[in-house]
Amino acid sequence: MSQFQGPRIAIIGIGKVGAAVAYSIIHKQIASEVLILDVKEDFQDAQVQDLRDSTSFGVSPRVRPGTWKECGQCDIIVFTGGTNQKGGESRLALVQRNISVINSGFEQMKPFGENTILLMVTNPVDIMTYFALKYTGLPPSRVFGSGTILDTTRLKDTIAQRAEVAPRAVHTYVIGEHGDSQVIAWSNMAIGGIPVDQVLPLGGDERHAVAEFVRFKADYLNRIKGETSFGIGAVISSICSAILLDERNVLPLSHFQADHGICFSKPAILGRAGILRTLEIELEDEEAASLERSIAKLKGVIVGTESPGPVTEMSSRL
Repeated sequence: MSQFQGPRIAIIGIGKVGAAVAYSIIHKQIASEVLILDVKEDFQDAQVQDLRDSTSFGVSPRVRPGTWKECGQCDIIVFTGGTNQKGGESRLALVQRNISVINSGFEQMKPFGENTILLMVTNPVDIMTYFALKYTGLPPSRVFGSGTILDTTRLKDTIAQRAEVAPRAVHTYVIGEHGDSQVIAWSNMAIGGIPVDQVLPLGGDERHAVAEFVRFKADYLNRIKGETSFGIGAVISSICSAILLDERNVLPLSHFQADHGICFSKPAILGRAGILRTLEIELEDEEAASLERSIAKLKGVIVGTESPGPVTEMSSRL
């Protein structure tokens, strides 16, 4: 047991995404201790040593390897572990394999801490969040995924560049699946509290171009540089900060929607107890129809995973 008093964050999986998450959390200085766990022990230890080298300047949390049981007792568990798609492998097979990976980890971490919050990053994140909730037995308010926060961040930046304003002045959400069927809530978009059409009128073709850029930005980055990690690292550290500081931020997190029986992204109020409340967005008819298609797609994957058979293809990118 650690002698450190204060918030502890565990990061499961310390590949490129996990390392970016760890680095961002460490230098945000929101935890007293950061525990690292990876099934590749030599790689894990090398990453821990490298991360420690970055903590020599200023006040930083302690960084060390953690056991499964220790990680299960942390205030926040950030789960980034998973496997990549193999040549000739179906997307469904990848999903089923990653479900096995996360379930194995959960079983080794049980019993979880009384107030532990589980934050899923492993893709496809909506599906993994659903199965994380199913397998851990934790309350729905304390199990959620990074969802469409990164997509929303990309959308804000794109609109901000066109309107020549700061990204923080753009208020908007991407909802539904973190993937190809994601939905931009154009009808709720505002710049500085003013409806977007009054500040930056966009025609149908322009909206389509923006949506396609946001939807496929990760594909472009992966094709050119082989990964996306800095953005998700910043996203996860911001989520952890919102939890530990009880900030009550409103974020489009992937979480359980009881009326649909699955997890997908809607704006939610996030605090120390996890998700405090889901905020409903009033959508135009076309947006609502797109969201229903996104929900149907996710349901199809879950049904196909629980009862193997034909399943809709889905993305697994960040």
